[in-house]
Amino acid sequence: MVTDLVDDPRKLAALKLIVSRQNIARPFAAPPGVPAERVAALRSAFDETMRDPDFLAEATQLALEVRPRLGRAGAGAVREIYAAPPEVVSMAAEMIKETR
Repeated sequence: MVTDLVDDPRKLAALKLIVSRQNIARPFAAPPGVPAERVAALRSAFDETMRDPDFLAEATQLALEVRPRLGRAGAGAVREIYAAPPEVVSMAAEMIKETR
């Protein structure tokens, strides 16, 4: 893994931020302040859909890859990304610019 080649903790944090988008390619989110019971219902519905045989069969027929991060795991990934310190975000932006 490319992260194994980096020794500088700040560069490693920036690199992890860059590759994090692969872990949450198409996130579904709700705004702050949504009541807890509504969040639970939305997570449950999403999780059930991701396990639904008809949905999975249609995704297969359309050659779509379905690899969801269910419920709290997905929310944790989003929280981690948004918690990145500004200096890490700036470093990640510079790293991306260097590759273009």
